Amino acid sequence: MSTIAPPRPNRAERLLIPATFITNLGNGIQLTAASYLVFTEANTMLAVSWLMIAVTIPQVALSLFFGKLADRFDRRTLAMVSDLASAAAAIGLPVWLALGGNPSTVSYVASFVLSISAALFFPASNALIKERIPESRLAQFNGNAEIAIQGGTLASAALGGWVIVWVGTTSLFYFNAITFLVSAALLFFIGRRPAGEGAGTPETVAKAAAAAAARLTGSRPPLARLAVLYIIGNIVIIVGNSIMLVLVIEGFKSNAGYLGIVDALFGIGALFAAWAFKKISSKATVLKTALIGYLAFAVLLSLESVHLYAMMAVIPFAAIAFCVARISARTALMSAAPEEKTGFVFGATNAFGLAAGTTAVVLISLLVDSTNVKNGFYALSALVVVIATITVISLSKHDREVAAAAAAEKSEAVAGAAEVTEPAAEVTERAAEARESVPAKV
Repeated sequence: MSTIAPPRPNRAERLLIPATFITNLGNGIQLTAASYLVFTEANTMLAVSWLMIAVTIPQVALSLFFGKLADRFDRRTLAMVSDLASAAAAIGLPVWLALGGNPSTVSYVASFVLSISAALFFPASNALIKERIPESRLAQFNGNAEIAIQGGTLASAALGGWVIVWVGTTSLFYFNAITFLVSAALLFFIGRRPAGEGAGTPETVAKAAAAAAARLTGSRPPLARLAVLYIIGNIVIIVGNSIMLVLVIEGFKSNAGYLGIVDALFGIGALFAAWAFKKISSKATVLKTALIGYLAFAVLLSLESVHLYAMMAVIPFAAIAFCVARISARTALMSAAPEEKTGFVFGATNAFGLAAGTTAVVLISLLVDSTNVKNGFYALSALVVVIATITVISLSKHDREVAAAAAAEKSEAVAGAAEVTEPAAEVTERAAEARESVPAKV
């Protein structure tokens, strides 16, 4: 029995994947170096949290606006502008240090400027993915993108911690500027959107007709709830970056080199997660995969705080669980988002996700500074379990409601077939299109 092979990766996919790797390589090193500068100056987790706040405030404030911008203007151009602005900001940090600027102040200001650029890049790049990657390859692309993300993070972790020990932070910031320039070059070579992929193509017209049919039936993709499922990852990343550094350096009394090893082990696990997701995405619903991944991650996260060696043993498996859940949530949200509003959807998701992460990191930081860092791990684990469980239960209820509405619509179509001038086959086809436009079984 033969099967139809999925379409091969197009040029956009072949260039977006290495661009993702390079960007995350530079960002991982930047975050490690800036956090290390701030923590060594102030010696409190709250100081690191303020750095995270400096990174998140512009994105929370501007992501919605930039998301709308990405739906009105060329997304590739906006992403390139963001990369070039980031390169300028990244190289400004070591220059300011060389001129005698205070390390903490420099880190806060440079991170603030970089975050403004990131607020534009996130919705523009995700909208570009939705625009250029065929629907049938979104799951495969997201799996490959996660490999690129974690591969870049793994390389930055392997280099960042030890390079800080050997030569300091300045050279790392110069390197980060170079990565943004390379990313901009890759985006440039993607080229303009082909003329045949405009709003009048058969695929676009079919999607628009399906969306219109869905609106008539009263069914809409549960974008807000799918966004919440994705936002869990924002909370984990923002809080995790802060408490992991404090646990390794202060809790376990280790140096930045061990922080690099821990990050590298997480990256190794994430590489397996991306491969595993591509294998299981055709066999299980994305919602089930996301819930199982988040719950498993929460349990493993709690175990990481026991001892440094226990953390090193557990963290690859925690990475597998977290990244499988993260890829699942991203795929579900991107598949459900209309192409013409993808920039806004991901801009809004980024804004609310960072706001939630900022709130969580401040509260957990206060808990850690008043008690101990282990309680921060337990609090984050509990937060992941509660949000993931409630969200998936709500989405499952939506699935049942959509399925019941679809069954009722089908029955009405069959019963009234003799009275309707349209052929019965066409009615059934329209009903099917309406159901397909709402990813009930994501």
